Amino acid sequence: MIPPVKQTFIFLRHGEPVGGKIFRGSSDDPLTEKGWQQMHKAVDSLSFDEIISSPLKRCAEFANKLANKSNRNLTINKKLKEMHLGDWEGWTVEQVAKQYPEALTAFWKQPHRNPPPNAERFTDFERRILTQWNSMQQTSTECLEEKTILVIAHAGVMMVLLKKLLNIPMENIYSIKLNYASKLRIETFGQSNSLKPQIYVEHGYEF
Repeated sequence: MIPPVKQTFIFLRHGEPVGGKIFRGSSDDPLTEKGWQQMHKAVDSLSFDEIISSPLKRCAEFANKLANKSNRNLTINKKLKEMHLGDWEGWTVEQVAKQYPEALTAFWKQPHRNPPPNAERFTDFERRILTQWNSMQQTSTECLEEKTILVIAHAGVMMVLLKKLLNIPMENIYSIKLNYASKLRIETFGQSNSLKPQIYVEHGYEF
């Protein structure tokens, strides 16, 4: 029997954006200088064959520079944007907690049932991300050689993948903490039904 071909996806969260810690969602803030440093450090020892990136500045600007430096093909995928957080975008947690304490508590407990006003529903966001994940896997499966794909995206994207791959209940989704420039490595094995994806997380936190 021919052994399955391993394909590797490295999901990299963007670095620190301008504007501090807020409900950022689809707001298009660039990286701070510290954010650029975090990203350079995160990829310093990585080896990869191609790059896929969210179109938002905090991902795409670094992805473009990295693609030029590494001479790797870059694909900008608008479906990998962060979840749109509606009326709360640009607000700090403290501001939302002060004005909408009950709504914020409900959102933390059951985000799929209590989205912010005018926000993208979590179930729609999840469907969008998993559709792209399935598409990337399918494309990768058709490749007959091992390949490593670097995907520069957002915490929400990585949380959805961890939820799916590890069967994490929706109510526990915000228990997952991923710092700026965190990495999620997923190794897949083509059409093999006996080998589950292998998952490695480098969370970026210092203890």
